[in-house]
Parts: sequence; structure tokens; C-alpha cells
Amino acid sequence: MFDEGDEGDLTVSYATPKNGMIAEERSIECKGCNKITSFNPNEQSMRKKKEAACVNYMNKAEDKVYDRLEGNDSVTSNGSDGDKNLDVEKEANEQFYEMATSICGAKHWTTHFMNLSLIEESLANFQSTFMSMGQNAAEDAETMEELLTGIAEAADGIERAWVYASGLNLKTDPSQWLFDYTVGLARALVSLGDAKSQQYAAQWISKVEDYAEAFESDGMQKVVSSLKNAWKRHTSSEGEESDKKRQKVA
Repeated sequence: MFDEGDEGDLTVSYATPKNGMIAEERSIECKGCNKITSFNPNEQSMRKKKEAACVNYMNKAEDKVYDRLEGNDSVTSNGSDGDKNLDVEKEANEQFYEMATSICGAKHWTTHFMNLSLIEESLANFQSTFMSMGQNAAEDAETMEELLTGIAEAADGIERAWVYASGLNLKTDPSQWLFDYTVGLARALVSLGDAKSQQYAAQWISKVEDYAEAFESDGMQKVVSSLKNAWKRHTSSEGEESDKKRQKVA
């Protein structure tokens, strides 16, 4: 839905959909214009027909995304053919994410869970990529550039997930379903090896450390602490180097 601006410009206002199993049970409330749109297949005005079509498309998009998410659980990798299948699945998931964003909006649950699905694939790929590096310097340079781009995109996606989860105003910590994603991103950042990336990882870990202390095992708490303090090892090593140089000069 759109609002007319001061100079006739259109300002987008996010419309909140009501849950319902079928399109006829749906309605969409716009906070900007304070109107409610519902699905009516017999509506005669062109505007109402378009609004009803939007509700219908959203209902169909939700069904498709739900089926897609259920089907993703059965996708596995088995050799080179499995890797090709995973590439196809990733491309398909990206298309579903774009569909959810364009039809249901950036704040809709379909967009949120397709976003998490893409992030989960990326985080798994980061670890395997790190393990495969070190064989060819030229290829490693190209791989590292792609890796940095992928990590930046994953961080942006996880940030959107945190905004979505916090915006629900639930009485539960968003860490309950974003903990693994956040720790996975921190692992990737720490694996880059430089102090700046590891300090960035510490910022992400600060979002979930209280949850980890309260609900995670001792082993996971140690992992969280290690990821948070990884950048400090650079400071310690730099201090030792400085001390050695001073001793040599003396």
C-alpha cells in the first residue's frame, strides 16, 4: 500500500497480513493509511481486484515457501553429483527468497526463513572452503575474495534476521533461534585470522553470550568465550614482539 507524500510522491507503508489458511481468511492492514484490505473474488472495482489479487498471491507464495523449506531437509551431498545438486538447490532457494521478498515483503516470515536457509548454506560452505585452501596461491587469492563477499552477505542477512526477530516483540530471546547462525558467522570471521575480523566476531558474540551462559553446555560456553577473545591474542603477540625488540635495542 502507498501513501501520498507532500508533493505527490509515493511513500511505501508496510502492510501487516493476518494469518489464515486460505485467501478468503486473509486481510491486510496498512498502518500508514489505516485501511484493511480483504480478499473478495467478486469485487468489481479495479483497485479492489488488485488488492484481492495481492492477498491471493501472498497465500500461494506462503504455500510454496513452506513446501520448499520442508523439502530442503532431504537435500544431501554425495560426491560431485551431490555438489552440483546443492548448487542447483542454492540457486532455487535464492529464487524463492526473491519471490518471498517481492510478494510478501521484507518483514514477512517467508522472507525471514528463506533468508535463514540461504545463510545456513553459506556458513556450511565457508568452513569447507577454509579447509580446502592452501594448495594453490593464485586460486586461494580468488577464493578469498569470494569468501569475503560471502561472509559480508551472510552478516547482512543475519543482521536482518535479528531485526526481524526483535521486531516481533516476543518474550523470548532471539538468540534461541539465531544462536547457531551467529556463532557460525563468528567462526568464519575468526578463521580469517586478522584482528579486525576477529573484533567484528566479538561484536556478534556479544549478542548471544548471555544466552550461551544460561542455556548452552560448558563446551559451547568455552567456544563462545574463545571466539569472543580471539582478537586479544593479536594484542598479546604484538606486545611480545615489542618487548623483544626493546630487549635487542638495550
